[in-house]
Amino acid sequence: MPKLKPQYTAEVTPQYKQATANKRIRYTIEQNIMDHPEILEEFDEWISKARNIRSVPSFDGIFHGNYMPPLFDIRKAEIREDHGQRNALTERSRKSKILGIAKKFDPMQFQSIDIDYLVDEDVFIIRDGGGRSTAAYLNGVFMVPASVRIVRDVAESRRLFNAQDKYNAAISSYDKFLQQLLDNKHSRHKMACDTWSIANSSGFCLDHLNKSAETPLVEGISTLQRIIRHVGGDHKETSWGKRSAPNVSTAIDLIKTTFVGIDEIPVSALEAITAFVHVSKNRIPSGEEGFARLKEFMSLVRDSSPNLSSLNNWSSELLFDSSNNYATYGAAALMKKWNEVFKNKNRGRTSSYRYVKWDADEIFIINSKIMQFSRDDSLYPNV
Repeated sequence: MPKLKPQYTAEVTPQYKQATANKRIRYTIEQNIMDHPEILEEFDEWISKARNIRSVPSFDGIFHGNYMPPLFDIRKAEIREDHGQRNALTERSRKSKILGIAKKFDPMQFQSIDIDYLVDEDVFIIRDGGGRSTAAYLNGVFMVPASVRIVRDVAESRRLFNAQDKYNAAISSYDKFLQQLLDNKHSRHKMACDTWSIANSSGFCLDHLNKSAETPLVEGISTLQRIIRHVGGDHKETSWGKRSAPNVSTAIDLIKTTFVGIDEIPVSALEAITAFVHVSKNRIPSGEEGFARLKEFMSLVRDSSPNLSSLNNWSSELLFDSSNNYATYGAAALMKKWNEVFKNKNRGRTSSYRYVKWDADEIFIINSKIMQFSRDDSLYPNV
């Protein structure tokens, strides 16, 4: 089904265009369902099994004759993500929820959708209620209760969406992130741009649509931004808008090298490994030699136990599964593991950079506070 043109109907940032290059931004409910045939297939299969016990939903007789809300034809409306709307079918959890609503569609419980009428374009867009509208459409119900507001421009439509955002916990962190990326006046715009640029340059993605072995998915925008801010490796004076987070890039390279073909990276493991890279900076060689040593370490940890062969198990197996302490507990756990797998590594080593042995006090400190230790001259050759 052809795209509605133009793809972007509002002024958007270059970063937002990059983040949305592989998806529709402007579409109808029907187009979105056609783009996700699996939801239609599952619903049709359910219909075929439930036909004898299912009645066709209808709003007839639902409302008091004196207080009838207007019914709007959802086939006449668009969804525009660059205005603030979100796709009802791209997240697995939302898709399952919408299928559940569709299968148990109850006109008595249907909440009116919010429609913005853009005067200058003579077009209707669904600002809130795309999921409910999708569930109705699947049932062949096209006329639904709606509140239709006249909106002057895109800025007002976005303002209404963001005001609604404050009270709607169901809006995902990624949808909020896209809005921050889109709006260059948003207080978190620079943070969003850095986050996007770091993901792009480091070789990972932030949404399921782009997940692959080349760009594994990292979910958890707020945790990722915490990683960038606290252990990303930028100078402590670096502000948002200028961050590059070299430690995150190193950690991603280590993970992709150690777990070949991985397409989803637990943010807990990413924070722990990035924190360990940060803590180790002055205790391992710089450049390629240091990366080779970290890569060797990662492989040895992976192979040290069957349960550690999957990165998904690292937080539970190494005991850093507390969400507020992925960095501290994780780095401390990896310091212990380093001592274990490299226990005999320095025997006979005099002419090259020795392997650090973390002492108990250092591990104790990192378990509660992330910091970098000073250079240890005893690790250097012939010292």
